[in-house]
Amino acid sequence: MTGTEGPGIAGWRVVHFAEIDSTNEEARRRAAAGDPGDIALIADRQTAGRGRRGRPWVSSQGNLFFSTLLRPRTGPARAAELSFATAIALHEGLAQVTGQGARFALKWPNDVLLDGRKVAGILLESATGHDGGLEYLVIGAGVNLYHFPGETPYPATSVAATLGLDVAAADLLRAILPRLSFWIAQWERDGIAPLREAWLARAAGLGGRVTVRLSHETIEGTFAGLGPEGALDLKLDNGTRRAITAGDVFFATAAGTPA
Repeated sequence: MTGTEGPGIAGWRVVHFAEIDSTNEEARRRAAAGDPGDIALIADRQTAGRGRRGRPWVSSQGNLFFSTLLRPRTGPARAAELSFATAIALHEGLAQVTGQGARFALKWPNDVLLDGRKVAGILLESATGHDGGLEYLVIGAGVNLYHFPGETPYPATSVAATLGLDVAAADLLRAILPRLSFWIAQWERDGIAPLREAWLARAAGLGGRVTVRLSHETIEGTFAGLGPEGALDLKLDNGTRRAITAGDVFFATAAGTPA
């Protein structure tokens, strides 16, 4: 599980692994060992990759798996806003390497869609100190470049399957990391507002009918936008609004666009 450090990208130290249990786990181990952060860990294969809510993440060779370790000087709640920075950077990186930016869209809270099917996901993990301050933030991302799972709660695809393009994981990472640096800098300077605007400009299903599965209930309504801190703004059928901070979103149409 020894990694090889290669040339830096846009201020990130980059370490490559042929195989690892999980790039997020390695980032956490390095954080615990005192790594200062601003490091990106990429693996050809993961043996224990995971997604949101502990779900396994299929980690077939050829896809992109990477995690970044950050030590932002902020609280855990605000640091979670960087999921939007990551989603935008993934969208921009995929648009750059494929030339098909219009076919990608962002799905709340942290997925990227290609022609309405999930092609990428993001997982944030953090630790806090005894004073309640943030010790570190790990941002993990997986992109289906060649392989995708067949049975998932939300339909999935890969870049190769949908676009017929061969994209190397290393090339996509080189496209993503500079954009991630850009959006983190925007966030540090101006807060979530520029991220919110950029994310909404790429959002799937905005203004359309959605079903949101929460831990103890399922609700329906109209995807009206994002709240000031990034919660999904759901307009219910009775005209009231509900801020959704965690849940799984499903669109009224298979393509992920308004019905």
